[in-house]
Amino acid sequence: MEEIFKVISEKPEYFAWAFGLVNALWLGFVYFNKKRHEKELIGMKQSFDLDLERRKKVFEMKASQYEAYFRHIDAIHNRHQTDYHDVFMPIMNEFMSSYLEASSRGDEAAATVATIEFSEKISKITRDGMQELGVIESETNSLRLTASDQVATLLDEIKGIYSALFEASGKMMSDLVKITITNDQDLANSNMAQLQQFGEIAKAKAAELREQMRNDLKQI
Repeated sequence: MEEIFKVISEKPEYFAWAFGLVNALWLGFVYFNKKRHEKELIGMKQSFDLDLERRKKVFEMKASQYEAYFRHIDAIHNRHQTDYHDVFMPIMNEFMSSYLEASSRGDEAAATVATIEFSEKISKITRDGMQELGVIESETNSLRLTASDQVATLLDEIKGIYSALFEASGKMMSDLVKITITNDQDLANSNMAQLQQFGEIAKAKAAELREQMRNDLKQI
């Protein structure tokens, strides 16, 4: 220790300069190291902010798409809840009245006209249903692009259910002539039971899809 002190005493200016240089280097290291960390923190914050903004936009986009899908599904259900009594029955009653009246007079031409008019009205309802099915298929294909695998699977299942539902509805309407003329209540009840079954399946599957969509949004 005394030797070190003796060396320093002999050349105090040199060691003062060396000590100052070391301090300057150390301060420089601390300063630049601090700047580097600040730059890294700023970069991390910007990256985090960008990620939050991206996730927010993805969330809003998906939430909007999911909401639009269910608005359309709910609108379809609301429109068709009372179809049998509000749409099918009036058409069937009108046909039955016209057809039976023409038959009682032996007027085959009038009976044929009544049957044709009845078929045209049923065909229009069927076309409207196919258009609704087309919208569901289009929205399903659009949602599948960004949906999770679980949501995509349920979307395909629901599309299949609605396809079967509209097919059963078309069969019921095409059977109305036979049901009306022959008073085949067994066929009418069978068709109605099938429609109700598909309706219950669609309702349950839609509830499952809603829950899975909520889970999908939570994962963003």
